[in-house]
Amino acid sequence: MEIKNKNALVTGSAKRIGKEIVLNLAKEGCNVIVHYNSSEAEAEKVRKEAVGFGVKAYKIKANLEEKKEVYFLIEESLKLLGKIDILVNNASIYYPTPLDKVKEEDIDRFYNIHIKAPFFLSKELGKVMFENKEGRIVNIIDYAALRPYPDYTPYTVSKGGMVTMTRAFAKELAPYVLVNGVLPGPIIPPEDLEDLEIPLKKTVLKKWGGANEVFKAVKYLIETDFTTGSFIPVEGGRLIY
Repeated sequence: MEIKNKNALVTGSAKRIGKEIVLNLAKEGCNVIVHYNSSEAEAEKVRKEAVGFGVKAYKIKANLEEKKEVYFLIEESLKLLGKIDILVNNASIYYPTPLDKVKEEDIDRFYNIHIKAPFFLSKELGKVMFENKEGRIVNIIDYAALRPYPDYTPYTVSKGGMVTMTRAFAKELAPYVLVNGVLPGPIIPPEDLEDLEIPLKKTVLKKWGGANEVFKAVKYLIETDFTTGSFIPVEGGRLIY
């Protein structure tokens, strides 16, 4: 599927990886929806930059922990662009949850954002894509879904659920909608990370990848006509360390 003149919704796209995906799609001639929850100033900056590439670009605020706001995001996106051809489920939360300190609210938060929101977004927008006989859904997951690490179990379990969800929707929406995932590793250092080298010790390539590496995988998964239910690791070799 060509990217030019298509319409895309990228969740969590005011910053970091989501921002890179939105701007690169706009650069390719794709109209975009910039979704955000609390980062309004950053979302507006991304929207303006996207418009600079000569495409339509809008921003929509929605708290993905609330089902009614997920449906608002769906309805507003369709109202603004008429249809959505590309959905990138990128929004994520990430914080440590040692097993002896995990609370039920932690499980709920990770489930709502990594499973429930992508599920309903994929269900409703996937239905529109199926009716149009063309569409792409790309889930930004994490290599840790395949190789969990300590103190982040609720996070990795929810990301593991995204792996199964990707395969399930690939079957449900075939043959018109292709559904795939990307498994990032050390892409961009967290803002509060003091030692940038620690996460690279178990990374074969010994460097941070940069958000554009994720977009390269997303671009392939949009343009391909013969890949579905699959995953592209973009993790510098962490899975083989």
